[in-house]
Amino acid sequence: MKLFAERGVDGVTVREIASAAGQKNHGAVGYHFGSKAELIRALVVDGARLIDARRHAELARIEADSGDPALEDVVRILVYPSIGLAEPGEEECYNRFVVLFAMTHRALFMDALAGQWNTGFQRCIKLLRARMSHLPPRLQTERIVFIESYLGAVLAARETRLADDSRAHSIWSTTEVLDHFIHTICAIVTAPAPDPS
Repeated sequence: MKLFAERGVDGVTVREIASAAGQKNHGAVGYHFGSKAELIRALVVDGARLIDARRHAELARIEADSGDPALEDVVRILVYPSIGLAEPGEEECYNRFVVLFAMTHRALFMDALAGQWNTGFQRCIKLLRARMSHLPPRLQTERIVFIESYLGAVLAARETRLADDSRAHSIWSTTEVLDHFIHTICAIVTAPAPDPS
């Protein structure tokens, strides 16, 4: 996944994958996954399942406590479940991987999700739309697209900076920056419609 996150899925060979995994047999990818494409699918689904389960659990917890979650809670559920996916001691790279993969192979990415590993995300989007009643449906859709892109880009940038050990990246390692990020997404939801003039 780290190789894919750094160079994209087309920039990594099966030989490099096997080597990075410590396998001398370059047929190991085919043996374990069938193909490079199936390995990529497994990586997408493994992370997406975990994120989706975390989002559903948080939505259930908030709904059991208070019913309708506040806007900030909904956005927090979009952000935090996508963080901390790596095993201890491993580099966080899932967001970089999926953002790059989805940008270059959108159909394959959506096929891997199969309409079932992003249902927590869809629930959050529905809750965000309910808070955009001040906007016509077309502008609501545009803002959802903005939020989706913004969410992926910022989380991927955060992973990139935190993986760079050539210097300190104090901004990205704080919860305050994530809280600020959440507030900016809330601002996208609540901003008034643009003046048509």
